[in-house]
Amino acid sequence: MLQTWDAASGRPMVKLGDRMFKLMGTASIGWSYTGGAQSGTITDSRFTQYPGSIPRAFVINAAFDRYGGAPSITISGNTLTWTYPNASATQTNRPNNQFMYGFY
Repeated sequence: MLQTWDAASGRPMVKLGDRMFKLMGTASIGWSYTGGAQSGTITDSRFTQYPGSIPRAFVINAAFDRYGGAPSITISGNTLTWTYPNASATQTNRPNNQFMYGFY
């Protein structure tokens, strides 16, 4: 079995059976980046390229709009979709947010 150890404490750090997050990219959304867009998609074949992997997205810089919501992010197949949950056609200010996505 492959293991790495923290030499100072003598504790194992990573074992062969551990999963680690593979960062595929980051995205910036909101008024400064995507204008008035209420939603958008990112298509990437790597989401399904590795059998057994689990795609994930994490908001890393969240701002809430005046209607009470940070962006909602879902992944289905090869497509990541982001949307502002309470967005309406008359809402003109989408707060700037960033998220990272990948799999583990």
